[in-house]
Parts: sequence; C-alpha cells; structure tokens
Amino acid sequence: MSRYKEWTAFTKLKAGGLFLIGMSVAAFLAACQNQVNDTKDKAEEFQELVDENPDIFGWLVIPDTNVEYPIAQNIDGDDTYYQTHDITGKKKSDKGGIYIESCNMNDMCDFNTVIYGSTNKDGDMFSELWNFADEDYFNEHEKFMIAISDNILTYEIWTAYARDNNDVMRQYDFTEEEGCQQYLDDMKRDWTTATNIRKDWERGATPENFLVSLVTVDPEHPDKQWVVVGCLVDDQNGTIDRVDFGADSDNQQIPDLPSD
Repeated sequence: MSRYKEWTAFTKLKAGGLFLIGMSVAAFLAACQNQVNDTKDKAEEFQELVDENPDIFGWLVIPDTNVEYPIAQNIDGDDTYYQTHDITGKKKSDKGGIYIESCNMNDMCDFNTVIYGSTNKDGDMFSELWNFADEDYFNEHEKFMIAISDNILTYEIWTAYARDNNDVMRQYDFTEEEGCQQYLDDMKRDWTTATNIRKDWERGATPENFLVSLVTVDPEHPDKQWVVVGCLVDDQNGTIDRVDFGADSDNQQIPDLPSD
C-alpha cells in the first residue's frame, strides 16, 4: 500500500507537483527569513535540485539553526541510498542526504514520519540536533517546518531523547492504534532525567496525532540514536489526514494539543 501511494505521489510530482513544492518553499522561506534576495536565491536553488532529482519531495527548516535541507525518498525503495549519496542523488557522499524510508508515505500523513540525517565532524546535516539535549536550547527552539507540494506544515517540538538504534517503522505497526500506543508507551520508558520535554507535554501525544521524528546517530556510539520529535500543530492547506483506525478520513482533524 505504501509503495502504491509513493508511486502516486511521484507521478503527481512529475505532472506539476515539483513546481508546487518550489512555490511552497518560496513562501516558506519568505516567512522564515527577512532577506528577500536570500529567500529568492534559496528558492531557486531548491527548484534546481528538485528539477535534477525527483526523489526530493519536501524541505525541512528548523528556524534559527543551520538545519535547512531538502528531504528525499528513493523512488526505487532503496532505504540506504541516501546514507551514501548526497541530495542530488548522483554524487557519493559520506554525509549522505536527509531522507525518509520507503515504508513512510511522502505526503506526511503517517502517524510517525521518520526523517534521517547524519552526524558528522563538519557539524552540518543533522549534527545540530544534539543541541536539543541542552535545556535552554530546547526551550528556545520550539518548532520546525516542512514544505511539501502546495502546503506548509508546522510541528511543535515536544521531546528530545535517546533510544536504541533500531528502525521504529519496522518495530511497530503504525497502521493500528495498538502499535502507535505501544510506541508512545515505550518512548516514555526511554525518557530519563536527561530527556527534554516541552512544558505541558508531559502526557505526550496520542495515536491520533501526526508526528515527525528527526533522527541521527553519533558515529562513536552507534548503538543509540538521538531523536527530536515534533507534533503537527498547523496544516496550512488542510491536506493532512488519514483513514484513522477505521474512521472516516473526511472527519479526521488535527487533535487538540496540550494547553499552555
């Protein structure tokens, strides 16, 4: 099912969705940055990348950081491809690219979309995610945004923590409420006194939410991964929904979040 939806999304992009991503990124960057010329240059740079590599389906930005990258999904289903290739999809790279696996849908409608990026000595890619271990930094950086075809999504960062380095998309069945709840329960068991949790988010998310997990691994400690989790709080064009555990997707809405 996921591969069918992935192919449908791919054909949509080839038919014109690539341009819509570029338009979304232009509006996205304009909202995130003050320098118009810089915004125009980056939007044009992104469009050139999309034209070159149809694996690219979105753009991730964490404001006030250097995390500002295209997101790719290998259309051939090779989940290791962007571990060894840069975002152009053509050049070998030890840093790799920012990517999701084939078991996630690139329309961002899964319960948990896992986005991977490397930690490296140059401090780029997802290296800055480790800063979320600092409480002050965590409190100062509340949200990240993702631009996809004709939409801009905003996620509130509600926890940052370390977990065992395994693939949660294959460890849990996120198509079932029980699998989603088990993941959330296990997450809480991984929380320690070093875990950062946003105020009023102590209860955590629910299976009805839409999560994005930004994941990286310290090469010196490959048995653990560092995870920064965001929950969808704004869907600009109202396209994020799913048939949720047998419910009618037309009635699916972003659930209420913990109050401030």
